[in-house]
Amino acid sequence: MVSDIKKNRKQSESGIWRSYFRLMFKAKLPWLWIVGVTIVYLLSATVSLIFPDYASKVMLGVLDKKIVYGVVILIVADVFISGFVRFLNQILIAKIDVSYRSLIWERLMKSPIAFYDKLKSTSMISRITTDAATISTVLGSLVPSLAATIYGTVGIVAVLFTYEWRLAVSVMVYIPFFLLFNFYYGKWSYRTNKETFNRLSTLTQFLSELLMSVPLIKTFANETKEDIRGQKNLSYYYKANLRRYIVMWIENPINGILMLAMDIFIIAYGVYLVRIEVITRQEWVGFFMYIGMLWGLLTSYLFMYIEVKKSQGATDRIAVLMEGELEEYERDLSIDKMNNDITFKNVSFAYGDNTIFSDVNFTIPKGKQTAIVGPSGGGKSTIFALLQQFYQPKTGEILMGNTNISDYHLQNWRDLFAVVAQDSPMISGTFRENILYGLNREVTDAELKDAASKANALEFIQEFKGGFDSPVGEAGTSLSGGQRQRLAIARAILRNSDILLLDEATASLDSQSEKLIQEALKTLMYGRTTIVISHDLSNVRHADQVIVLNGETVDGIGTHKELLKTNELYRMFVQFHTNS
Repeated sequence: MVSDIKKNRKQSESGIWRSYFRLMFKAKLPWLWIVGVTIVYLLSATVSLIFPDYASKVMLGVLDKKIVYGVVILIVADVFISGFVRFLNQILIAKIDVSYRSLIWERLMKSPIAFYDKLKSTSMISRITTDAATISTVLGSLVPSLAATIYGTVGIVAVLFTYEWRLAVSVMVYIPFFLLFNFYYGKWSYRTNKETFNRLSTLTQFLSELLMSVPLIKTFANETKEDIRGQKNLSYYYKANLRRYIVMWIENPINGILMLAMDIFIIAYGVYLVRIEVITRQEWVGFFMYIGMLWGLLTSYLFMYIEVKKSQGATDRIAVLMEGELEEYERDLSIDKMNNDITFKNVSFAYGDNTIFSDVNFTIPKGKQTAIVGPSGGGKSTIFALLQQFYQPKTGEILMGNTNISDYHLQNWRDLFAVVAQDSPMISGTFRENILYGLNREVTDAELKDAASKANALEFIQEFKGGFDSPVGEAGTSLSGGQRQRLAIARAILRNSDILLLDEATASLDSQSEKLIQEALKTLMYGRTTIVISHDLSNVRHADQVIVLNGETVDGIGTHKELLKTNELYRMFVQFHTNS
Protein backbone atom coordinates (compact mmCIF):
# COMPACT_ATOMS: atom_id res chain seq x y z
CA MET A 1 0.00 0.00 0.00
CA VAL A 2 2.77 2.43 0.98
CA SER A 3 4.77 1.53 -2.14
CA ASP A 4 1.71 2.25 -4.33
CA ILE A 5 1.28 5.65 -2.69
CA LYS A 6 4.96 6.48 -3.32
CA LYS A 7 4.69 5.25 -6.91
CA ASN A 8 1.63 7.42 -7.57
CA ARG A 9 3.35 10.39 -5.94
CA LYS A 10 6.43 9.97 -8.15
CA GLN A 11 4.28 9.73 -11.28
CA SER A 12 2.41 12.87 -10.23
CA GLU A 13 5.63 14.79 -9.56
CA SER A 14 7.34 13.61 -12.76
CA GLY A 15 4.56 15.17 -14.84
CA ILE A 16 4.33 18.41 -12.90
CA TRP A 17 7.40 19.95 -14.52
CA ARG A 18 5.98 19.30 -17.97
CA SER A 19 2.69 20.91 -16.93
CA TYR A 20 4.58 23.80 -15.38
CA PHE A 21 6.51 24.71 -18.52
CA ARG A 22 3.50 24.26 -20.76
CA LEU A 23 1.57 26.59 -18.49
CA MET A 24 4.32 29.21 -18.82
CA PHE A 25 3.64 29.53 -22.53
CA LYS A 26 -0.15 29.25 -22.42
CA ALA A 27 -0.68 32.84 -21.28
CA LYS A 28 0.19 35.94 -23.27
CA LEU A 29 3.18 36.84 -21.13
CA PRO A 30 4.77 40.32 -21.49
CA TRP A 31 8.01 39.01 -23.02
CA LEU A 32 9.39 42.48 -23.86
CA TRP A 33 9.03 43.42 -20.19
CA ILE A 34 10.65 40.14 -19.16
CA VAL A 35 13.63 40.83 -21.46
CA GLY A 36 13.91 44.42 -20.21
CA VAL A 37 13.82 43.44 -16.53
CA THR A 38 16.36 40.66 -17.25
CA ILE A 39 18.77 43.22 -18.74
CA VAL A 40 18.48 45.40 -15.60
CA TYR A 41 19.09 42.29 -13.46
CA LEU A 42 22.26 41.54 -15.47
CA LEU A 43 23.44 45.13 -14.95
CA SER A 44 22.87 44.76 -11.21
CA ALA A 45 24.82 41.46 -11.22
CA THR A 46 27.73 43.12 -13.03
CA VAL A 47 27.98 45.83 -10.35
CA SER A 48 27.94 43.13 -7.66
CA LEU A 49 30.76 41.21 -9.38
CA ILE A 50 33.04 44.24 -9.49
CA PHE A 51 32.43 45.42 -5.92
CA PRO A 52 34.39 42.80 -3.82
CA ASP A 53 37.65 43.47 -5.66
CA TYR A 54 37.47 47.16 -4.76
CA ALA A 55 36.08 46.64 -1.25
CA SER A 56 38.80 44.14 -0.25
CA LYS A 57 41.49 46.73 -1.04
CA VAL A 58 39.77 49.41 1.04
CA MET A 59 39.36 46.98 3.95
CA LEU A 60 43.12 46.40 3.99
CA GLY A 61 43.92 50.13 3.95
CA VAL A 62 44.46 50.76 0.24
CA LEU A 63 42.98 54.27 0.14
CA ASP A 64 43.94 55.28 -3.35
CA LYS A 65 41.54 57.94 -4.69
CA LYS A 66 40.57 55.78 -7.66
CA ILE A 67 39.75 52.83 -5.36
CA VAL A 68 37.74 54.93 -2.86
CA TYR A 69 35.73 56.68 -5.59
CA GLY A 70 35.17 53.34 -7.26
CA VAL A 71 33.71 51.86 -4.04
CA VAL A 72 31.41 54.86 -3.52
CA ILE A 73 30.19 54.78 -7.14
CA LEU A 74 29.56 51.04 -6.98
CA ILE A 75 27.60 51.35 -3.72
CA VAL A 76 25.43 54.17 -5.11
CA ALA A 77 24.93 52.30 -8.39
CA ASP A 78 24.00 49.10 -6.55
CA VAL A 79 21.40 50.88 -4.39
CA PHE A 80 19.88 52.69 -7.36
CA ILE A 81 19.81 49.69 -9.73
CA SER A 82 18.51 47.31 -7.02
CA GLY A 83 15.64 49.66 -6.21
CA PHE A 84 14.89 50.17 -9.89
CA VAL A 85 14.85 46.44 -10.65
CA ARG A 86 12.51 45.76 -7.71
CA PHE A 87 10.16 48.45 -9.02
CA LEU A 88 10.19 46.98 -12.54
CA ASN A 89 9.81 43.49 -11.10
CA GLN A 90 6.59 44.40 -9.28
CA ILE A 91 5.13 45.85 -12.49
CA LEU A 92 6.16 42.68 -14.35
CA ILE A 93 4.49 40.45 -11.72
CA ALA A 94 1.29 42.49 -12.00
CA LYS A 95 1.32 42.12 -15.80
CA ILE A 96 1.89 38.36 -15.59
CA ASP A 97 -0.79 38.07 -12.91
CA VAL A 98 -3.46 39.72 -15.07
CA SER A 99 -2.39 37.55 -18.04
CA TYR A 100 -2.91 34.35 -16.07
CA ARG A 101 -6.18 35.49 -14.51
CA SER A 102 -7.44 36.46 -17.97
CA LEU A 103 -6.35 33.10 -19.36
CA ILE A 104 -8.04 31.17 -16.55
CA TRP A 105 -11.23 33.20 -16.92
CA GLU A 106 -11.25 32.64 -20.69
CA ARG A 107 -10.79 28.89 -20.19
CA LEU A 108 -13.61 28.83 -17.65
CA MET A 109 -15.92 30.59 -20.08
CA LYS A 110 -15.06 28.25 -22.95
CA SER A 111 -14.95 24.99 -21.01
CA PRO A 112 -17.89 22.65 -21.63
CA ILE A 113 -20.60 22.06 -19.05
CA ALA A 114 -19.15 18.57 -18.51
CA PHE A 115 -16.08 20.22 -16.97
CA TYR A 116 -18.23 21.83 -14.26
CA ASP A 117 -19.88 18.47 -13.58
CA LYS A 118 -16.47 17.23 -12.38
CA LEU A 119 -15.23 20.36 -10.61
CA LYS A 120 -17.57 22.64 -8.68
CA SER A 121 -17.58 26.21 -9.92
CA THR A 122 -16.98 27.54 -6.41
CA SER A 123 -13.64 25.69 -6.30
CA MET A 124 -12.56 27.73 -9.34
CA ILE A 125 -12.44 30.89 -7.21
CA SER A 126 -9.06 29.94 -5.72
CA ARG A 127 -7.73 29.17 -9.22
CA ILE A 128 -8.36 32.77 -10.28
CA THR A 129 -7.21 34.34 -7.01
CA THR A 130 -4.66 32.40 -4.92
CA ASP A 131 -3.25 30.03 -7.56
CA ALA A 132 -2.83 32.68 -10.28
CA ALA A 133 -1.10 35.05 -7.84
CA THR A 134 1.30 32.30 -6.69
CA ILE A 135 2.40 31.42 -10.23
CA SER A 136 2.66 35.06 -11.30
CA THR A 137 4.93 35.95 -8.39
CA VAL A 138 7.27 33.08 -9.15
CA LEU A 139 7.45 33.66 -12.90
CA GLY A 140 7.78 37.42 -12.55
CA SER A 141 10.79 36.99 -10.27
CA LEU A 142 12.19 33.70 -11.56
CA VAL A 143 12.64 34.25 -15.28
CA PRO A 144 14.54 37.60 -15.15
CA SER A 145 16.61 36.79 -12.05
CA LEU A 146 17.62 33.32 -13.23
CA ALA A 147 19.66 34.71 -16.13
CA ALA A 148 21.37 37.19 -13.81
CA THR A 149 22.04 34.48 -11.22
CA ILE A 150 23.65 32.17 -13.80
CA TYR A 151 25.72 35.06 -15.11
CA GLY A 152 26.84 36.00 -11.61
CA THR A 153 27.68 32.40 -10.69
CA VAL A 154 29.87 31.87 -13.75
CA GLY A 155 31.63 35.18 -13.06
CA ILE A 156 32.27 34.39 -9.38
CA VAL A 157 33.59 30.88 -10.06
CA ALA A 158 35.96 32.29 -12.69
CA VAL A 159 37.21 34.95 -10.23
CA LEU A 160 37.68 32.38 -7.42
CA PHE A 161 40.05 30.31 -9.52
CA THR A 162 42.12 33.41 -10.29
CA TYR A 163 42.69 33.87 -6.52
CA GLU A 164 43.72 30.39 -5.35
CA TRP A 165 42.70 27.18 -7.11
CA ARG A 166 42.96 24.95 -4.01
CA LEU A 167 40.52 27.11 -2.08
CA ALA A 168 38.25 27.22 -5.12
CA VAL A 169 38.30 23.43 -5.53
CA SER A 170 37.46 22.89 -1.84
CA VAL A 171 34.42 25.09 -2.28
CA MET A 172 33.32 23.25 -5.42
CA VAL A 173 33.55 19.90 -3.56
CA TYR A 174 31.33 21.16 -0.74
CA ILE A 175 28.60 22.65 -2.96
CA PRO A 176 26.93 19.31 -3.96
CA PHE A 177 26.20 18.50 -0.28
CA PHE A 178 24.60 21.90 0.10
CA LEU A 179 22.50 21.40 -3.04
CA LEU A 180 21.47 17.84 -2.17
CA PHE A 181 19.81 18.87 1.08
CA ASN A 182 17.91 21.65 -0.63
CA PHE A 183 16.81 19.40 -3.50
CA TYR A 184 15.05 17.06 -1.07
CA TYR A 185 13.81 20.00 0.93
CA GLY A 186 12.23 21.44 -2.23
CA LYS A 187 10.29 18.22 -2.89
CA TRP A 188 9.13 18.18 0.72
CA SER A 189 8.08 21.82 0.44
CA TYR A 190 6.15 21.09 -2.77
CA ARG A 191 4.10 18.35 -1.10
CA THR A 192 3.19 20.41 1.94
CA ASN A 193 2.28 23.43 -0.19
CA LYS A 194 0.18 21.34 -2.56
CA GLU A 195 -1.75 19.88 0.35
CA THR A 196 -2.25 23.33 1.90
CA PHE A 197 -3.57 24.91 -1.30
CA ASN A 198 -5.85 21.95 -1.95
CA ARG A 199 -7.33 22.36 1.51
CA LEU A 200 -7.62 26.13 0.96
CA SER A 201 -9.57 25.42 -2.23
CA THR A 202 -11.86 23.08 -0.27
CA LEU A 203 -12.33 25.72 2.44
CA THR A 204 -13.10 28.42 -0.15
CA GLN A 205 -15.68 26.18 -1.80
CA PHE A 206 -17.29 25.37 1.57
CA LEU A 207 -17.49 29.02 2.62
CA SER A 208 -18.86 30.14 -0.75
CA GLU A 209 -21.62 27.54 -0.71
CA LEU A 210 -22.63 28.25 2.88
CA LEU A 211 -22.66 32.02 2.49
CA MET A 212 -25.06 31.60 -0.43
CA SER A 213 -27.24 29.36 1.75
CA VAL A 214 -27.56 31.61 4.82
CA PRO A 215 -31.37 31.99 4.44
CA LEU A 216 -31.74 28.19 4.27
CA ILE A 217 -29.50 27.74 7.33
CA LYS A 218 -31.53 30.23 9.36
CA THR A 219 -34.85 28.81 8.15
CA PHE A 220 -33.99 25.46 9.72
CA ALA A 221 -32.19 27.00 12.73
CA ASN A 222 -29.05 25.13 11.70
CA GLU A 223 -26.52 27.80 12.71
CA THR A 224 -24.86 25.72 15.45
CA LYS A 225 -24.39 22.68 13.23
CA GLU A 226 -22.97 24.77 10.38
CA ASP A 227 -20.71 26.61 12.84
CA ILE A 228 -19.26 23.24 13.89
CA ARG A 229 -18.80 22.22 10.25
CA GLY A 230 -17.09 25.53 9.54
CA GLN A 231 -14.74 25.11 12.50
CA LYS A 232 -13.82 21.61 11.29
CA ASN A 233 -13.00 22.91 7.82
CA LEU A 234 -10.97 25.78 9.27
CA SER A 235 -9.11 23.33 11.53
CA TYR A 236 -8.48 21.02 8.56
CA TYR A 237 -6.85 23.91 6.68
CA TYR A 238 -5.02 25.18 9.81
CA LYS A 239 -3.24 21.84 10.35
CA ALA A 240 -1.96 21.72 6.79
CA ASN A 241 -0.92 25.38 6.92
CA LEU A 242 0.89 24.81 10.24
CA ARG A 243 2.90 21.94 8.69
CA ARG A 244 3.76 24.25 5.79
CA TYR A 245 5.07 26.94 8.15
CA ILE A 246 7.16 24.38 10.06
CA VAL A 247 8.69 23.17 6.79
CA MET A 248 9.40 26.78 5.80
CA TRP A 249 11.08 27.42 9.17
CA ILE A 250 13.36 24.36 8.89
CA GLU A 251 15.05 25.75 5.77
CA ASN A 252 16.87 28.66 7.46
CA PRO A 253 18.55 26.90 10.41
CA ILE A 254 19.73 23.92 8.29
CA ASN A 255 21.10 26.10 5.52
CA GLY A 256 22.63 28.38 8.14
CA ILE A 257 24.50 25.44 9.68
CA LEU A 258 25.72 24.25 6.26
CA MET A 259 26.99 27.70 5.30
CA LEU A 260 28.55 28.27 8.74
CA ALA A 261 30.49 25.00 8.45
CA MET A 262 31.85 26.04 5.06
CA ASP A 263 32.73 29.55 6.25
CA ILE A 264 34.69 28.11 9.18
CA PHE A 265 36.60 25.87 6.77
CA ILE A 266 37.34 28.78 4.38
CA ILE A 267 38.57 30.97 7.25
CA ALA A 268 40.79 28.27 8.72
CA TYR A 269 42.21 27.12 5.39
CA GLY A 270 42.60 30.73 4.19
CA VAL A 271 44.52 31.75 7.34
CA TYR A 272 46.79 28.74 6.85
CA LEU A 273 47.52 29.71 3.20
CA VAL A 274 48.22 33.30 4.22
CA ARG A 275 50.67 32.13 6.91
CA ILE A 276 52.65 29.98 4.48
CA GLU A 277 52.50 32.92 2.03
CA VAL A 278 50.65 31.07 -0.74
CA ILE A 279 48.18 33.97 -0.95
CA THR A 280 48.18 37.54 0.35
CA ARG A 281 45.77 38.93 2.92
CA GLN A 282 44.13 41.07 0.24
CA GLU A 283 43.55 37.98 -1.92
CA TRP A 284 42.15 36.06 1.02
CA VAL A 285 39.75 38.92 1.99
CA GLY A 286 38.63 39.29 -1.64
CA PHE A 287 38.18 35.52 -1.94
CA PHE A 288 36.14 35.42 1.27
CA MET A 289 33.89 38.24 0.01
CA TYR A 290 33.29 36.43 -3.27
CA ILE A 291 32.49 33.25 -1.34
CA GLY A 292 29.82 35.22 0.52
CA MET A 293 28.39 36.28 -2.82
CA LEU A 294 28.53 32.68 -4.08
CA TRP A 295 26.52 31.45 -1.07
CA GLY A 296 24.03 34.21 -1.78
CA LEU A 297 23.67 33.05 -5.39
CA LEU A 298 23.37 29.39 -4.37
CA THR A 299 20.69 30.42 -1.91
CA SER A 300 18.97 32.26 -4.78
CA TYR A 301 18.97 29.10 -6.88
CA LEU A 302 17.52 27.16 -3.99
CA PHE A 303 15.00 29.87 -3.23
CA MET A 304 13.90 29.76 -6.88
CA TYR A 305 13.68 25.96 -6.81
CA ILE A 306 11.71 25.93 -3.56
CA GLU A 307 9.36 28.67 -4.76
CA VAL A 308 8.83 26.83 -8.03
CA LYS A 309 8.05 23.63 -6.10
CA LYS A 310 5.64 25.59 -3.92
CA SER A 311 3.93 27.08 -6.94
CA GLN A 312 3.64 23.69 -8.60
CA GLY A 313 0.92 22.87 -6.12
CA ALA A 314 -1.05 25.70 -7.73
CA THR A 315 0.13 24.66 -11.21
CA ASP A 316 -1.18 21.15 -10.69
CA ARG A 317 -4.68 22.47 -10.14
CA ILE A 318 -4.60 25.02 -12.95
CA ALA A 319 -3.19 22.38 -15.34
CA VAL A 320 -6.45 20.43 -14.95
CA LEU A 321 -8.23 23.46 -16.37
CA MET A 322 -5.58 24.39 -18.97
CA GLU A 323 -5.29 20.90 -20.42
CA GLY A 324 -9.02 20.17 -20.53
CA GLU A 325 -10.96 20.28 -23.78
CA LEU A 326 -12.63 23.52 -24.84
CA GLU A 327 -15.85 23.91 -26.76
CA GLU A 328 -15.29 24.15 -30.50
CA TYR A 329 -16.95 27.35 -31.66
CA GLU A 330 -15.74 27.60 -35.26
CA ARG A 331 -17.11 24.75 -37.40
CA ASP A 332 -17.99 24.05 -41.03
CA LEU A 333 -21.37 25.72 -41.44
CA SER A 334 -23.11 28.93 -40.42
CA ILE A 335 -26.84 29.18 -39.69
CA ASP A 336 -29.17 32.04 -38.79
CA LYS A 337 -32.62 30.39 -38.89
CA MET A 338 -34.14 27.02 -38.12
CA ASN A 339 -34.61 25.64 -41.62
CA ASN A 340 -35.90 22.11 -41.00
CA ASP A 341 -37.13 19.60 -38.44
CA ILE A 342 -34.73 18.41 -35.70
CA THR A 343 -34.30 14.66 -35.42
CA PHE A 344 -32.78 12.56 -32.64
CA LYS A 345 -31.42 9.48 -34.43
CA ASN A 346 -30.35 6.49 -32.31
CA VAL A 347 -29.14 8.85 -29.57
CA SER A 348 -27.57 7.45 -26.39
CA PHE A 349 -26.24 9.54 -23.54
CA ALA A 350 -24.88 9.02 -20.03
CA TYR A 351 -23.60 11.18 -17.17
CA GLY A 352 -20.54 9.11 -16.24
CA ASP A 353 -21.86 5.61 -15.54
CA ASN A 354 -25.47 6.79 -15.25
CA THR A 355 -27.21 6.03 -18.55
CA ILE A 356 -29.97 8.53 -19.41
CA PHE A 357 -30.88 7.55 -22.97
CA SER A 358 -30.31 4.38 -24.91
CA ASP A 359 -30.90 4.47 -28.68
CA VAL A 360 -33.80 6.97 -28.69
CA ASN A 361 -35.46 8.31 -31.86
CA PHE A 362 -37.92 11.18 -32.29
CA THR A 363 -38.45 14.31 -34.38
CA ILE A 364 -39.17 17.88 -33.28
CA PRO A 365 -41.18 19.45 -36.13
CA LYS A 366 -40.36 22.99 -37.24
CA GLY A 367 -42.91 25.61 -36.20
CA LYS A 368 -44.82 23.21 -33.95
CA GLN A 369 -45.19 22.80 -30.20
CA THR A 370 -43.65 19.68 -28.68
CA ALA A 371 -44.22 18.72 -25.05
CA ILE A 372 -41.95 16.31 -23.18
CA VAL A 373 -43.27 14.42 -20.17
CA GLY A 374 -42.02 11.60 -18.00
CA PRO A 375 -40.83 10.73 -14.50
CA SER A 376 -38.13 12.75 -12.71
CA GLY A 377 -34.65 11.78 -13.86
CA GLY A 378 -36.01 10.45 -17.13
CA GLY A 379 -33.94 12.80 -19.29
CA LYS A 380 -36.30 15.67 -20.08
CA SER A 381 -33.82 18.44 -19.18
CA THR A 382 -31.03 16.42 -20.82
CA ILE A 383 -32.84 16.79 -24.16
CA PHE A 384 -32.59 20.58 -23.73
CA ALA A 385 -28.89 20.27 -22.88
CA LEU A 386 -28.22 18.11 -25.95
CA LEU A 387 -30.21 20.46 -28.19
CA GLN A 388 -28.09 23.41 -27.06
CA GLN A 389 -24.94 21.28 -27.40
CA PHE A 390 -23.93 21.59 -23.77
CA TYR A 391 -23.16 17.89 -24.17
CA GLN A 392 -22.59 15.62 -27.14
CA PRO A 393 -24.39 12.28 -27.61
CA LYS A 394 -22.42 9.20 -26.62
CA THR A 395 -23.71 7.48 -29.75
CA GLY A 396 -26.09 8.47 -32.49
CA GLU A 397 -26.62 11.95 -33.91
CA ILE A 398 -28.92 14.95 -33.74
CA LEU A 399 -29.83 16.29 -37.18
CA MET A 400 -31.49 19.38 -38.60
CA GLY A 401 -32.78 18.03 -41.86
CA ASN A 402 -29.85 15.94 -43.06
CA THR A 403 -27.13 17.97 -41.31
CA ASN A 404 -25.61 17.05 -37.95
CA ILE A 405 -26.10 20.01 -35.62
CA SER A 406 -22.44 19.68 -34.51
CA ASP A 407 -21.44 20.91 -38.01
CA TYR A 408 -22.87 24.39 -37.34
CA HIS A 409 -20.86 27.18 -35.72
CA LEU A 410 -21.64 26.85 -32.02
CA GLN A 411 -22.44 30.52 -31.47
CA ASN A 412 -24.79 30.52 -34.49
CA TRP A 413 -26.53 27.39 -33.25
CA ARG A 414 -27.09 28.61 -29.70
CA ASP A 415 -28.43 31.92 -31.03
CA LEU A 416 -31.38 29.91 -32.39
CA PHE A 417 -32.59 29.25 -28.82
CA ALA A 418 -34.38 31.26 -26.16
CA VAL A 419 -34.96 29.65 -22.75
CA VAL A 420 -37.46 30.30 -19.98
CA ALA A 421 -36.93 28.06 -16.96
CA GLN A 422 -38.61 27.54 -13.60
CA ASP A 423 -35.59 29.07 -11.86
CA SER A 424 -34.75 31.76 -14.39
CA PRO A 425 -31.19 32.93 -13.64
CA MET A 426 -30.45 36.62 -13.20
CA ILE A 427 -27.22 38.60 -13.03
CA SER A 428 -26.46 41.17 -10.33
CA GLY A 429 -27.41 44.23 -12.34
CA THR A 430 -30.41 46.32 -13.34
CA PHE A 431 -33.67 45.28 -14.96
CA ARG A 432 -32.37 46.69 -18.23
CA GLU A 433 -29.14 44.69 -18.06
CA ASN A 434 -30.98 41.48 -17.26
CA ILE A 435 -33.55 41.82 -20.04
CA LEU A 436 -30.86 42.74 -22.61
CA TYR A 437 -28.43 40.06 -21.44
CA GLY A 438 -27.10 38.03 -24.37
CA LEU A 439 -28.47 40.35 -27.07
CA ASN A 440 -25.99 41.35 -29.76
CA ARG A 441 -27.87 44.34 -31.11
CA GLU A 442 -28.96 47.79 -30.00
CA VAL A 443 -32.40 47.92 -28.37
CA THR A 444 -34.42 51.14 -28.10
CA ASP A 445 -36.30 52.12 -24.97
CA ALA A 446 -39.55 51.65 -26.90
CA GLU A 447 -38.60 48.04 -27.79
CA LEU A 448 -37.59 47.39 -24.20
CA LYS A 449 -40.90 48.68 -22.81
CA ASP A 450 -42.88 46.77 -25.43
CA ALA A 451 -41.13 43.48 -24.55
CA ALA A 452 -41.65 44.06 -20.82
CA SER A 453 -45.32 44.87 -21.47
CA LYS A 454 -45.86 41.69 -23.53
CA ALA A 455 -44.17 39.72 -20.72
CA ASN A 456 -46.49 41.35 -18.13
CA ALA A 457 -43.38 42.73 -16.39
CA LEU A 458 -43.68 46.45 -17.15
CA GLU A 459 -46.05 47.21 -14.29
CA PHE A 460 -43.88 45.86 -11.48
CA ILE A 461 -40.69 47.28 -13.05
CA GLN A 462 -42.18 50.78 -13.03
CA GLU A 463 -43.02 50.42 -9.35
CA PHE A 464 -39.28 50.67 -8.66
CA LYS A 465 -37.94 54.21 -8.31
CA GLY A 466 -35.34 53.81 -11.04
CA GLY A 467 -37.56 51.87 -13.42
CA PHE A 468 -35.50 49.78 -15.83
CA ASP A 469 -32.29 51.09 -14.23
CA SER A 470 -33.20 49.80 -10.77
CA PRO A 471 -30.99 47.00 -9.38
CA VAL A 472 -32.51 43.52 -9.08
CA GLY A 473 -30.30 42.55 -6.13
CA GLU A 474 -27.61 39.90 -6.04
CA ALA A 475 -28.57 37.39 -8.77
CA GLY A 476 -32.15 38.73 -8.63
CA THR A 477 -32.73 37.93 -4.95
CA SER A 478 -34.96 40.97 -4.45
CA LEU A 479 -37.48 39.58 -6.96
CA SER A 480 -40.08 36.85 -6.67
CA GLY A 481 -39.92 33.71 -8.81
CA GLY A 482 -42.76 34.96 -11.00
CA GLN A 483 -41.06 38.32 -11.54
CA ARG A 484 -37.81 36.64 -12.55
CA GLN A 485 -39.68 34.44 -15.02
CA ARG A 486 -41.44 37.42 -16.58
CA LEU A 487 -38.07 39.14 -17.03
CA ALA A 488 -36.81 35.94 -18.70
CA ILE A 489 -39.84 36.03 -21.03
CA ALA A 490 -39.12 39.69 -21.90
CA ARG A 491 -35.53 38.68 -22.66
CA ALA A 492 -36.77 35.84 -24.89
CA ILE A 493 -39.16 38.19 -26.73
CA LEU A 494 -36.30 40.58 -27.58
CA ARG A 495 -34.02 37.68 -28.48
CA ASN A 496 -36.63 36.63 -31.06
CA SER A 497 -35.05 33.20 -31.52
CA ASP A 498 -36.55 30.51 -33.73
CA ILE A 499 -36.64 27.84 -31.02
CA LEU A 500 -38.17 28.36 -27.60
CA LEU A 501 -37.34 26.05 -24.69
CA LEU A 502 -39.73 26.15 -21.72
CA ASP A 503 -38.55 24.19 -18.69
CA GLU A 504 -41.33 24.11 -16.08
CA ALA A 505 -41.88 27.80 -16.81
CA THR A 506 -45.13 27.96 -14.81
CA ALA A 507 -44.22 25.64 -11.93
CA SER A 508 -44.28 26.75 -8.27
CA LEU A 509 -46.19 29.97 -8.96
CA ASP A 510 -49.25 31.42 -7.29
CA SER A 511 -52.41 31.56 -9.38
CA GLN A 512 -52.08 35.28 -10.21
CA SER A 513 -48.44 34.95 -11.30
CA GLU A 514 -49.25 31.80 -13.28
CA LYS A 515 -52.01 33.58 -15.15
CA LEU A 516 -49.67 36.44 -16.08
CA ILE A 517 -46.93 34.02 -17.13
CA GLN A 518 -49.37 31.99 -19.25
CA GLU A 519 -50.53 35.13 -21.04
CA ALA A 520 -46.93 36.19 -21.68
CA LEU A 521 -45.95 32.72 -22.91
CA LYS A 522 -48.86 32.61 -25.32
CA THR A 523 -47.49 35.77 -26.95
CA LEU A 524 -43.95 34.40 -26.95
CA MET A 525 -44.82 30.96 -28.40
CA TYR A 526 -46.76 32.27 -31.36
CA GLY A 527 -45.15 31.14 -34.65
CA ARG A 528 -42.12 29.51 -33.00
CA THR A 529 -40.83 25.99 -32.66
CA THR A 530 -41.54 25.41 -28.98
CA ILE A 531 -40.38 22.56 -26.79
CA VAL A 532 -42.05 22.35 -23.39
CA ILE A 533 -41.15 20.44 -20.26
CA SER A 534 -44.11 20.70 -17.94
CA HIS A 535 -46.31 18.90 -15.45
CA ASP A 536 -49.08 21.39 -16.13
CA LEU A 537 -51.67 19.72 -18.38
CA SER A 538 -52.66 23.06 -19.88
CA ASN A 539 -49.17 23.26 -21.39
CA VAL A 540 -49.31 19.68 -22.64
CA ARG A 541 -52.80 18.92 -23.96
CA HIS A 542 -52.62 21.67 -26.61
CA ALA A 543 -49.21 20.60 -27.91
CA ASP A 544 -48.95 19.39 -31.51
CA GLN A 545 -46.87 16.48 -30.25
CA VAL A 546 -46.18 14.88 -26.87
CA ILE A 547 -43.06 12.75 -26.26
CA VAL A 548 -43.27 10.37 -23.30
CA LEU A 549 -39.92 9.37 -21.79
CA ASN A 550 -39.47 6.42 -19.46
CA GLY A 551 -36.59 4.17 -18.43
CA GLU A 552 -33.94 5.31 -20.96
CA THR A 553 -36.36 5.05 -23.89
CA VAL A 554 -39.17 6.90 -25.65
CA ASP A 555 -42.33 5.24 -24.36
CA GLY A 556 -44.69 6.97 -26.75
CA ILE A 557 -45.17 9.84 -29.22
CA GLY A 558 -48.43 11.42 -30.32
CA THR A 559 -51.03 14.06 -29.53
CA HIS A 560 -52.70 14.34 -26.14
CA LYS A 561 -55.79 12.50 -27.39
CA GLU A 562 -53.80 9.79 -29.16
CA LEU A 563 -51.66 9.03 -26.12
CA LEU A 564 -54.68 8.88 -23.80
CA LYS A 565 -55.90 6.00 -25.95
CA THR A 566 -52.61 4.19 -26.60
CA ASN A 567 -50.12 4.92 -23.77
CA GLU A 568 -50.67 3.66 -20.22
CA LEU A 569 -47.86 5.75 -18.70
CA TYR A 570 -49.32 8.93 -20.21
CA ARG A 571 -52.80 8.04 -18.91
CA MET A 572 -51.31 7.64 -15.42
CA PHE A 573 -49.54 11.00 -15.83
CA VAL A 574 -52.77 12.75 -16.81
CA GLN A 575 -54.78 11.07 -14.07
CA PHE A 576 -52.23 11.97 -11.38
CA HIS A 577 -52.02 15.63 -12.39
CA THR A 578 -55.76 15.93 -12.84
CA ASN A 579 -56.37 14.66 -9.30
CA SER A 580 -53.60 16.81 -7.82
